Formats: sequence, C-alpha cells, structure tokens
Amino acid sequence: MTSFSADDRAQVLQDASLQFWKHIIGIVWLALAIHIVLFGLFVALGITVLWVANALSIVTYVVCLLAIGRNRFQLAGMLFSLEIIAHAIVATWMLGWDSNFDLYLFCLVPIIAFSFQTAPVRRVLLSVAIVLVAVGGFALRRHMGLAQGVQDDLIDIFGIVNALTATGLLMYATALSVRFTLSMQLHLYQSAHRDSLTSLYTRRRVLQRLRQMGGERQRGCTALILLDVDHFKLINDRHGHDLGDVVLQQVADSISGAVRVTDIAARWGGEEFLVLMPSTSLAEAGVVAQRVLECIRARAGLIEGRALVVTATLSVTVIGAEETFRDALKRADGLLYQGKEAGRDRVMMAAEAA
Repeated sequence: MTSFSADDRAQVLQDASLQFWKHIIGIVWLALAIHIVLFGLFVALGITVLWVANALSIVTYVVCLLAIGRNRFQLAGMLFSLEIIAHAIVATWMLGWDSNFDLYLFCLVPIIAFSFQTAPVRRVLLSVAIVLVAVGGFALRRHMGLAQGVQDDLIDIFGIVNALTATGLLMYATALSVRFTLSMQLHLYQSAHRDSLTSLYTRRRVLQRLRQMGGERQRGCTALILLDVDHFKLINDRHGHDLGDVVLQQVADSISGAVRVTDIAARWGGEEFLVLMPSTSLAEAGVVAQRVLECIRARAGLIEGRALVVTATLSVTVIGAEETFRDALKRADGLLYQGKEAGRDRVMMAAEAA
C-alpha cells in the first residue's frame, strides 16, 4: 500500500481545494448579489438592524472573494460559514421563523465538510452551530419577529422567496459538488493513464484495455505496432535533453495524427511507443504503420526552425488467439531488433520475419 508524507497530503489537499473553490465560487458571487438586493430592500423598509447586518455581509463576501483569489481557502470557508450562520440568526430573530432565512444554513454543509478537513474542531463547531440554530430557531419560533411594521404578507413573500432561493442554491451546490468530483476523477484518470510528456496513453491503459477486451481478442484479430525512435541517444547528446523531449512530443503527435480513433497509442517507455489495434488484421496494421512512419519522417524533425532528421523503426504483429500479449510483444520486440540491424527507418512485418 502506498503511503503519503505530510507534504504529499498537504499538496493534494491544496490542489483539491483550489479545484473545489473554482467550482463553487459562483455561489459566493450569487450570495453577494443577494445581500446587495436585501440591503436595498431593508433600507427601504427602514429596518436598521437588518440593513446594517447586510452591509456587514457584503463586506464579508468581498473579503471572502479576496481570500479565494489568494488561495486562503480555510479563511474563505470560515467567513462564508460564519456570515450565513449569523445572518440566519439575525434575520430569523427579526422577521420570524416563517421568513425561512434559516434554510440557507443547509447550503453550508458541503462547504464545511470540504473546507475544514485538516481542522476537525472547527468543522465540528460549525456543524453544531448549524444544528443549534436550526433546532433552536424552531423551538423559539413563537418569540421571534421583533421587527415592527412588517406586514404578514411581506413575511410570506420572504418565506416563499427564501425557500425557492435556498432550495435552488442547495441543488446548485450539489450539482457543483458532483461536477467537482467528476473533474477530480477525470484528473486522476488523466494522471494515471496519460503520459505527462507526450499526452499519449501509458502502459497501464494498454494493459487495462487488454483486460477489458477479454475474449474479444479471440473472436477477431488484435494487432500491435511497436515503434522505437532511431538514434535517439545521439539526438540527446547533440542537441540536449530538452530538445530530445520536444522530439518525443513531435513523434507522439505524428503517431496520434496517423492512427485511427479505435487504436490506442501509448508511450511504452523512453523513446519506445506502442499502438494497440483491436479488430485489425496484419495487413491493415501494416498500412497504419507505414502511415505513421511517413508522418514521423515529414513532421517529427521540424522543431524551432530546425530540420532534424528523425526516423523510427516499427514492427507489426498480431496477437494470436491462443497466445498472450506478452508473447506477441516479445515477437514484436524481436522484429524491432531485426529492423535496427537491417538499417532502421523501416516497417517490419511479422510475416516478413517468418
């Protein structure tokens, strides 16, 4: 089992927090807009306590947005949480339980759960505060509504609007949380199955696809192309490893542009690449391999105004119905060696080796 250091965990949490707040920052802006509207409304109604409270809320959300911009996510989470809890207490106390300002408390749940993973005491205290305000407010509902001169019809309007808005925000926050989770899963999949330098698939993805194919390999031909960049060490020695990396990227782009959408092109290791080709005969794979070689000859050496000579040696074989991928790969590797011995810059077919 892989163990992570404290630095690793801190970096993962920092990256995840950045993605999380990027997804939900729209809620902060929406909350700011709501409080600006409420500020104007309470000024018009002459309810001093509430328009002052909303003025403070506006300032709090501005500071919260600044904290997010500076990646101070725990501060942003704390400000956001305290504002909603405090506003729910003041607004409900002044306008009564039927105004439904307490419903905004439940929009906090996903934010508190995520923002304070390394601060369990704060997470528990904020969670307890939500429960106390919600339950305590209900218990004291008959003693609320201190604001004078607010008609029952207006309280009903507040109740309806707040119920709709809070429910909508909760649904929106849930959708954003799902999108965030999916985004993180896609990022993990990309990291696990895509090579960071070339953006081609990794060895892991090829082996995963072979397992997924299962008996499908036995019902139809599965071909593979093994490719090795010619004299790559010489390119590194003459031009440096940075340019060598660019050559590998150019080769990868050439492969991606030449294979079919059903093929799986992967960086197999170093300057070696592999293309897995489901439901493909040897002859069809040979055509694709020749196209790959021509693309590499034409494009891979065109770097920063230079015209390097970049070629590759390719071997093509088919995985037999009764053989393992490892056996086919060993055969392809032997063909590749023969191609190198024969002068490189060519496609070696399994039938030719026979």
